[in-house]
Amino acid sequence: MKSTFREHYSQKFHFDVHRMPSKATDRFSPLILFFSTFFGIIFCILGAYFLNIVFFSGTTDLEKHLTKSAIKMHSFVSSQTFGLILLIMGICIIFVSGFYAFRFKKIFFDGDTFIVKDHPIIGTPHSFTEKLSAFSGVRLRLKFCQYGILSRNKFIIELYHKDANKIIPLYISTNPKNIRSIWKEYALKLRLSPIHISEKGMVSHNTSEMDCSFADVAKSWKLPKNFLLEKQHSQNFVCKQKTDKKMIKTSHVIFDLYSTLNILTIFVLSFVMAYAFYNHAVIIKYIPLNALLVLYAFVLTLIIYAYLTLVVRDILLIHNGKIIVFRKILGIAFQDTIIPFAALRGIDIFLTPTTGRYALNLVTERRTTTVFSKLSPEDLRWIKGFLICEMTQE
Repeated sequence: MKSTFREHYSQKFHFDVHRMPSKATDRFSPLILFFSTFFGIIFCILGAYFLNIVFFSGTTDLEKHLTKSAIKMHSFVSSQTFGLILLIMGICIIFVSGFYAFRFKKIFFDGDTFIVKDHPIIGTPHSFTEKLSAFSGVRLRLKFCQYGILSRNKFIIELYHKDANKIIPLYISTNPKNIRSIWKEYALKLRLSPIHISEKGMVSHNTSEMDCSFADVAKSWKLPKNFLLEKQHSQNFVCKQKTDKKMIKTSHVIFDLYSTLNILTIFVLSFVMAYAFYNHAVIIKYIPLNALLVLYAFVLTLIIYAYLTLVVRDILLIHNGKIIVFRKILGIAFQDTIIPFAALRGIDIFLTPTTGRYALNLVTERRTTTVFSKLSPEDLRWIKGFLICEMTQE
């Protein structure tokens, strides 16, 4: 299957289409590259020092006047090995920083034609010129990003072209605030359709409906009352009704690749912790107690994070013309947000390409709330239909 996604270089990007001609450079954050290079150099200096520490020892007059420590220190590795590790880490950080620093893409737009010059590290630089009319629309998509043990969604607005190499970024951010308004603004300014990838393929939106309440738009479809009555949903979630309240929640842990990785992480790190506790008396001879406690805390944090990611469940409560979103962890439900039907601008099933997972996005003018990111597209379609039923019956 031919890829329809183009990976851009920036973490944060904005292309100004309000003034012509306009130009911008798509590249990794210079500030992050500066600090990463700085710390890489520091690691290299420290590594070189520890590798040659025998030549520096006792060479200064200052050491003669220092009070000798009475604390006996143990080292798990030799100073030369530690120095080599630091040196290799420093070189790798500088190399990766250089890789990101020297790849960039220059974009120029005169109001009718785009001129793009791409300078990748791997491969030869190339450029292309494309008329605005050759693009299919302004696409909004999500990309899953991992920052250490934390993960976030990156919101990408781009000019979509059938040739993935000609997809041009317009806006990139990890902040979902006003993302729908920004998406619509680009579409109106460039006079192209807003599009996104759903579980059924490419979906085009009507810009005139993007400012309307989704409930009003759904009512204009004149769907049959209780059109979901004969459609059964899977056992992955439950739908309950009590008086005038209706609730949808995931019924159990959904097992997929990422759930399996979380379980594997929990078992492996738990075994490491148990082994460390059992051999604590031996380990303490080589690692200072304070450092060992920090390692214990770090590993325990990873275990807790993996477990919470595995067991967290989403709950939607529909009551009095509002959708109330809860996150349930260890039997305790935490309220996330309240979305009145009138404030809802869209209910979209989005694909996150890097994870292969689909999720339901509840979109307002100022915020996008993602729920049920572990359910299948069929389950998400049923839930979307259920919410449409509730809104059209108001």
